[in-house]
Amino acid sequence: MTVLKRASDECMIEKDLGFVLRRSNFRDTSVIANIYTLRFGRIAGILKGFYSGKREFTSPLEVFTLNEFVFYPKKREIWLVSFADLLCDYPILRTDLARSRAAGFFLNIVERVMQPWDVNSQVFFLLKESMAALQDYPQTKVLYVFLIKFLTISGFKPEFNHCIHCRGELGEDLGFSAAKGGLVCGKCRAKSDDCRSVTGETSSSLSYIQKTDFPQVLRIRPTPACEKEIMYVLRQFIAYHLDIDLSGLNIESKTWARQYA
Repeated sequence: MTVLKRASDECMIEKDLGFVLRRSNFRDTSVIANIYTLRFGRIAGILKGFYSGKREFTSPLEVFTLNEFVFYPKKREIWLVSFADLLCDYPILRTDLARSRAAGFFLNIVERVMQPWDVNSQVFFLLKESMAALQDYPQTKVLYVFLIKFLTISGFKPEFNHCIHCRGELGEDLGFSAAKGGLVCGKCRAKSDDCRSVTGETSSSLSYIQKTDFPQVLRIRPTPACEKEIMYVLRQFIAYHLDIDLSGLNIESKTWARQYA
C-alpha cells in the first residue's frame, strides 16, 4: 500500500539504489533503463539528456552496475530519472566472459520473474551478494546458490527438506520430481512418473544452500558429480515452473554447457 501511495504522488522525489538490468537508447540524447531497486522493485526509467553531458549523470549506466538514482514515481509505466551515480561496476565482469554470462542470467531471471513495482528487498540483496561473490568464487557455484535462493524467496520455493508427496523424512533412495516441485522419498517415488534419482549428497547440499545465508553458504564444497545433479534439478524445475530454458539464455560457455548437458 505504501508503494501505491508513492506511485500515485507525481510530485514526490525519491532516492534509491538500483541495478541496471537492461538499457536502450531513446532518440539521440536519452536512455531508457530497466532497473531493479531496493524500495520500489523493478522500474523503467528515462534519463533525458543522458548523452548531452549532464552533470547529474555521473554513471555510465552499464548493465550489471549498482547505482544511486533519483527519480519521480508516477502513475505511468516509465518514470523520470533525474540523477544517476555509479556505486559499483564489478570490474571482473568486463574481463571474464563466463562470470559475465552468469551475472547476465541473474539480471535476466530477475527481470522476467519479478513484476513491475513488486518490492522484494531479499531479491535485491541476493542480487547484490551474488554479484559480489562472482569476483571471488567459481561462477558455477554462485549460479546454483543464486538460483536456489531466488526461487525460494520469489514464491517458487522447491521442497528440498521433506518428501513433496507425504511430507515425511526423505531417507534413502531419493528422487526429484520437476512436476511436483521437490524431492520425493523412496516410498513415494512410484507416484511420480518424472522422478529422477538423486544422491543423498545432492539432497543435503540443496537443503543446506536453501537454509544458509551469505557468506557462509559459499563454503559448501560439493563433488563435481553432486554439482552436476544440482544443476540438473534446477534446470528441470525452472523449465517446468518458469518456462525458462537455462541453456537457451546463453549463460554458459561451450565447455560449461557440455559439462552439464
